[in-house]
Amino acid sequence: MQAILLLAFLSSLVSAFDYTVGVGKDERTGKKGMGFDPSSIHPQAGDSIVFEFRSGAHSAVQSTYDNPCTPLEGGFNSGVITVADNLEVDAPGLPQIRLLVNSTEPLWFFDQAGGLCREGAVLSANPTSTQTAGGFVENASRAPASPPPSSSTSSDPSSSTGSTSTSTGEAAPAQSSGSNTGYRDAVSGAAVLFGLVIGLL
Repeated sequence: MQAILLLAFLSSLVSAFDYTVGVGKDERTGKKGMGFDPSSIHPQAGDSIVFEFRSGAHSAVQSTYDNPCTPLEGGFNSGVITVADNLEVDAPGLPQIRLLVNSTEPLWFFDQAGGLCREGAVLSANPTSTQTAGGFVENASRAPASPPPSSSTSSDPSSSTGSTSTSTGEAAPAQSSGSNTGYRDAVSGAAVLFGLVIGLL
């Protein structure tokens, strides 16, 4: 019985997946440039989106499908991350911000700092058959220009402004149309399960 509980607990930890997304990396060429690479992902609840920032000033800002280039009030915002231009596109130690995904509801992001949302600098997470990644890009191309970012720019590539303070920081879960109680319940459930496993050992 103890082994089964321990195995169940450990498998729940192992099953989470990190989706590394290059911000300021051209998906078509793999070089420094505009957008997100990849520009569409399908994370599950418990997975993480790891925003990895490339040369220049970039940000990852949550928006909505209908308003791709407008920040979602109360949504995720990495703040402006500035990385030196002389770094290789996939240099080790690039600044990262990890965002926990708490459901499979669609999430939408754009690069506000780069000012290139209307040119396709957008990311879709869990697009649906009615709210597609292509539709999100099309909506962005018709969107009004996004307002300038409100957070200051960091010249140190190992730090960031906004939700975290280090290159490997953790961010709060992104908002979706559902509530955030699933994340809290999962953390509480994992803590209880961990306590049971330790108690049985």
